[in-house]
Amino acid sequence: MSFSINTNTAAQRALNSLNNSTNGINSSIQRFATGSKINSASDDASGMMIADALNSQARGAGQMISNAVNDISRMQIADGALGEATNIMQGIREKVVQASSDALSTGERSALQDDISKSMESLGKLYESTEFNGQRLLSDAPGFSSLSGIDLSSVESSQASLDLVDEALETNSALRGEFGSRQNQISSDITALGSQMVNSYQSSSAIKDVDIAEESMNMKSMEDLRNAGMFALAQANVQPRNVMSLLGAMPS
Repeated sequence: MSFSINTNTAAQRALNSLNNSTNGINSSIQRFATGSKINSASDDASGMMIADALNSQARGAGQMISNAVNDISRMQIADGALGEATNIMQGIREKVVQASSDALSTGERSALQDDISKSMESLGKLYESTEFNGQRLLSDAPGFSSLSGIDLSSVESSQASLDLVDEALETNSALRGEFGSRQNQISSDITALGSQMVNSYQSSSAIKDVDIAEESMNMKSMEDLRNAGMFALAQANVQPRNVMSLLGAMPS
């Protein structure tokens, strides 16, 4: 075996090994602290890119769910208002049917007409006040325009007015049906987006999240290597001194 006194290569190798194991321990500590095995691009560049893309998909799906929930809330408010409008229209229809009888006097017809006018005012206010986040939801006032033609001055005009009310009720019901169908579709979309968001987060987690058991074993291995490196470095530093002592003890 040959020895080099001026250049302690054994000590250098031991020091390099010690530095590597120490860096490995520090990396394990960081992974435990962050819960992630990819804390920088140098850890796993491709893995970080994939995980970031999956996180972006998940966050995008989350925002789309939030938007969809707002859409459902908006339509529920509109549907509730249309339900109240239906009740008002049903009340108007009852008065129109009542006016279709030839037993009513002119004064009674006039009173019924006044009641309908008040109901129309309530209906108009309902349409105007129905809003979501400052946006009017029933600006078109479905069926409202046809009701303005109601005339209870005679049996004939009252019977003709009945068709107007039925038309308004039909328009109102059709719109409620559209809202209901749309809400069902959005609910299905939310379910699909929820699955997409969960799957994206799970996939990202599988790539980035640290495996505690695996990392614990890795850290234990690094600690063993560090201890071995410290021992090897100590021995490598002792060896040249022993050689020098032997050389010094030799007779000149």
